[in-house]
Parts: sequence; structure tokens; C-alpha cells
Amino acid sequence: MFLKAEKQTELGQSMQEHWKEMPLELEAPDLSPTLHKIHFEINNREPGGKQSNRLITYLTRIAAVLFIPLTIAFFLNIRKEPLMEGTQTISTPLASKTNFTLSDGSVVYLNAGSSLSFPKSFSGDKRLVKLDGEAYFDVAQGKRPFEVETSSLTVDVYGTAFNVMAYNNALPEVTLERGKVAVTSKTGEQKFLNPGEQARIDTISHSIAVNTVETNLFTSWINNKLIFKNEPLGDVIQRLERWYNISIDIQDELLAQKRLNATIEYESVSEVMDLLEITLPLKFEYNKNERKLVIKNNEP
Repeated sequence: MFLKAEKQTELGQSMQEHWKEMPLELEAPDLSPTLHKIHFEINNREPGGKQSNRLITYLTRIAAVLFIPLTIAFFLNIRKEPLMEGTQTISTPLASKTNFTLSDGSVVYLNAGSSLSFPKSFSGDKRLVKLDGEAYFDVAQGKRPFEVETSSLTVDVYGTAFNVMAYNNALPEVTLERGKVAVTSKTGEQKFLNPGEQARIDTISHSIAVNTVETNLFTSWINNKLIFKNEPLGDVIQRLERWYNISIDIQDELLAQKRLNATIEYESVSEVMDLLEITLPLKFEYNKNERKLVIKNNEP
């Protein structure tokens, strides 16, 4: 992808001024997955050789630098989020993701701006976790059913892999990759999903609509990739705001309905905006006063 150098420089300078003026937030990102990966790379390097020693020294320095904010984040979380005995909560700030394994062996990927509460060890007749935001679950088989609870729905699971999206500003969705789940709305309506199906919950009527979907469109984020296929720009922008932790305003309702096909993996926000300008009739600018990206219609 080729960038407009002058535009990228202008956007970078404007956003850098914004970041310098922003107050320091208490919520710090969870850097433990990154630190663990660095330690893994260090431990798996064969000793000997200048290149190997140089890389080990480099990675060790990174680990040392990360240790300080990791420690700060740990104590901030203890101070800010006192937890009930026997339970814990893992949260991810915007523009960040993490993954971890529960005590039963189930693997959880937690998307940006999300939190998951769960017991340190499961007991009773079910394995209950509570989600705010978006998470992908690869549930380990067990005698007790696994249950995900959100503010708008409950998912009952029996050894499976699925994605739950339940942000406050979007329609809740449950997308099943394999296995079988039962989705129940707050009114008690229940639908069973087969692999390749998605349940979408109406937040007003609490009814459940089930459709066949391409599951990778809704689960690719766990591999650091966003895939959009014939998706309205308005919905794309919502995901980009969480992905990059930036406010984006579309100043044309018709433009928000324009459909987009795109794959975003390691692009910066300025590269994504350039891609949108090439693909759709729009232009963008950074509003320093309101501290947001503004997208306008560029049709003649």
C-alpha cells in the first residue's frame, strides 16, 4: 500500500499533539502476554554466535523495559478493581488484546475494550463466566456445562469454539465455529446454533435471528486481522475505533451506508484512512479541537 507522505506526516503530527495533551489514564494495558512471548523467545534461542547473543541482549532489554509498566498495571488493577473472593477479572483497554487459559483448560481471547470475570477455580453445577465486550472461547470438554453471561444474552456450551460480541453500542452476536451452543435472550427465547451459524439479538425486542455466515469474518481478530466483506462503513468505523483507540466521526449518513471489502492486518490508522479514500468517495482530516478523525463525503 502506497501512502501519501505529506498526509501521513500531517496526521501523525496532529495526533502526537493530541496524545501529549491527554491525561494519564489509570487503566494500563496488560503486557504480560508480550513479556511471556519475549521470555519464550529468549529461552528457545540456542547459545553461541554473535547474532544469537545480540538478539538475546536486545530481547532482554525489551523485557526489562516492559517489566516497569507491567508492575504499575498490576498495582493499578489491584487498587481500582477490588474483586470478590474466589473471582478475578481480566480487562483489555482499547487498541489491545490478550489471551489466557482458565482453570478448566478453556482458552479465551479477549478483544479490545473488553473484560471477563471468572472464578479462580470452577465449582458447582456449571462453569460460569461474565463478559462485557468481545471474546473468543475455545472451551475444554467437562462434566459441567460452560456458560457465558452478558448483559443481553446467555450462551450455554458443551465443548466448542465460538465468538461472543456484546459491546454496548452494537447488536450482540454469537458466532459458532464448531460444536453446539444454546443462545438465550433476556426474555427467555432460546435458539441452538450449528457450526457456521450466527445468532444476532435485537436489543429492543430481545428476539434472536439465526443466519449462516463465514465465521472467519467474525473471528479473524484473534489472529490480529480484521476482514470486512460487503460491510457498511458505519459498522467498519465502530470496529476501527476499538482497534486503534481513536474517535472517528462520519459526517454523512449516506456515506455510512456505503459497503466495503477490505482486510486490515498490520496497517497504521493513516494507512487505513488512505485505503478508505481510494476505495470510497470520501476524504478525512484530523480535528484537533474535537480530537477525532472526521470523514466527509467527497462525491462531486
